[in-house]
Amino acid sequence: MLGKIIGRSSTNEFVFLMEKSCNKFEYIQVEHREGYPVLAQIVEIEKDRDRTIAKCSVVGHRPGSVLVNIRTPLEPDSDVIKAPDEFVEDTLGLKAEKNGAYMGVLEGRDKIKISLDLNKLITRHVAVLARTGAGKSYALSVLLEEILERNIPIVIFDPHGEYPSLKLPSKKSKKHERFGVEPKGYGKKIVEFSPDVEKNPTARPLKLNKENLTGNELMHMLPAKLSSSQIGLLFAALKDMGKTADFEELMVNLQLEENNLKWALISIIDYLRRLNLFSRDCTSLNDLVKPGRASVINLRGVPPEIQEVVAYKLISDLFSARKNSEIPPFFLVLEEAQNYVPERSFGEVKSSKVIRQVIAEGRKFGLGVAVVTQRPARIEKSVLSQCGTQIILKVTNPGDLKTISTSVEGITSETEKEIRNLHIGKAMVVGVVDSPLFVEIRPKKSKHGGETVDIVSTFASLEINDESEEEGSNANLLNIVKPKHSIEDIENMTEKEIKEIKQRLIPCVSFTCNQDNEKFNLLVNLVNGHLVKDTEKGSGTSFIGGLGELSESESKIYALALKLDGEFAAADVFGKSKMQFAEVYDLVKSLVKKDYFKKEGDKYLLSDKVNMFNNLKDYSVFEQTDFMKIDYDKMFDEKYDWKEILTFFKKFVSITSSKKCYLVDYEVHCVAKK
Repeated sequence: MLGKIIGRSSTNEFVFLMEKSCNKFEYIQVEHREGYPVLAQIVEIEKDRDRTIAKCSVVGHRPGSVLVNIRTPLEPDSDVIKAPDEFVEDTLGLKAEKNGAYMGVLEGRDKIKISLDLNKLITRHVAVLARTGAGKSYALSVLLEEILERNIPIVIFDPHGEYPSLKLPSKKSKKHERFGVEPKGYGKKIVEFSPDVEKNPTARPLKLNKENLTGNELMHMLPAKLSSSQIGLLFAALKDMGKTADFEELMVNLQLEENNLKWALISIIDYLRRLNLFSRDCTSLNDLVKPGRASVINLRGVPPEIQEVVAYKLISDLFSARKNSEIPPFFLVLEEAQNYVPERSFGEVKSSKVIRQVIAEGRKFGLGVAVVTQRPARIEKSVLSQCGTQIILKVTNPGDLKTISTSVEGITSETEKEIRNLHIGKAMVVGVVDSPLFVEIRPKKSKHGGETVDIVSTFASLEINDESEEEGSNANLLNIVKPKHSIEDIENMTEKEIKEIKQRLIPCVSFTCNQDNEKFNLLVNLVNGHLVKDTEKGSGTSFIGGLGELSESESKIYALALKLDGEFAAADVFGKSKMQFAEVYDLVKSLVKKDYFKKEGDKYLLSDKVNMFNNLKDYSVFEQTDFMKIDYDKMFDEKYDWKEILTFFKKFVSITSSKKCYLVDYEVHCVAKK
């Protein structure tokens, strides 16, 4: 027994004198005079010199399938006991369901699992609210893991590149055992797309649909604020363009206008055109929304005004396709949602209107939305108020707290105060039952990608020679191609008994390339001269050797041959070269010797090696690099000069940037058989 009820009591609250220690927000049980147990919760504890009292809120009782409040007050002197787990679970209706998303356990009650009804979640939306560093991305990732387990399609707008880490399993810990979960990576279920693959090399290029653009849409997407005179000029240019429009046609129409304002508009339109965002060969919506897949729209490094354009166009197309049953039901995640649908006092952005529409109408079409923000005060209130479930972590800003208390049903003055005091890993979940639940979030199965970079630890143990600035003085802080597996992973995957594992570094050079208006990355192993396809082995297709240097005349003949389709004769090149036939013939023979052409009968073809360089996109890699402090047993020596390789590649492809980096390689030594 914890104590007895004292003083006045009502149907909603009472006070009891504590005889035994217990905590704030503990669930308690009191017997009603009519013979049924009542569930209540401690909302405040007060202590003076002589006594400790607990103020309690009545939750109610469940005579059938519905939780109801009591109609008459509890009796003074009634015994107060700690509510058994089963009684709490039954009264609150927390029995784990088949469709429940396991988020964690009720705080202080490890046996009571908290599961969110996914059907309710998908149709009524969810908000995840927290200040920076309080764990909102972690809590959302736990929810996404549960959704992925049910093969529900997910589309994630990710401005910081945090969610691709769902591909990899986390490291097993005691916390995993406590919560009954096993580490797991979702591998091929996680697919990245990005409008900027140079900054996000692990992503596939994201192209927006150019075919269905209307004049009004095109005008709405321009990444600049237009004056009323400019808007009028645009309408004049758009009026003759019909139902569909494109950038080139609009620029031509503007040039015909007799108004000097047209040049600023043409410049803005040309900027959007040159971003290469829009294409007739656009990213398929069915490729984005696919059962069992989470499509991450990685917007890391993309300017805010372009992020708005991507969000507006893509969400509009997805919503339209879903209404027409062209794609299956799916779950849309808006990370940093205050950037895509801000409170109107902070100004409209291009994506505001369509997101408001999706939030209001999406449930009718099986389109659920997760709104994730660190600044609840800056997001539109109507969006928050329409979210049926809220996962609230630590929030301290007074404006944000006020927004939460006015927009979220079920928040009391006591729980509002408690939001300030939530510890990392704890959340207040509203919407599962009538009263807020304090939940300890379970550990992630997958690797977390939202950790803050530990700058101090990164540089703490570096040994730097103050008298030397030579390259290599910071040898253990290197630009590393992030390995897919750790040493622990290798140990778990190796069936034999391991004696030791040596970590080795392979020097490489990474190129960001542009070929046929498509960006991609290439990785060259500087030890064996291979274009790396398998980053776990550091091997791929050899390209070094065989291709000699070209003279100016040879380069001209080679360029002409590239324009010919398949086989060609020396006479075909001669007709376009404006050279003597004998000279052309000698140049073609020279190009055969240098392995640019090969001869088959009377015809010539591009050599296999040259064909490889004309299709370098087939050799692209997607792994990211970053500076990491790494301990290694051996670093291989470079056998090829990366600057010479850069010069060589520029013959075949436009290279926008290059950087030295290192691949991690493992040498595994197993115990010999006896």
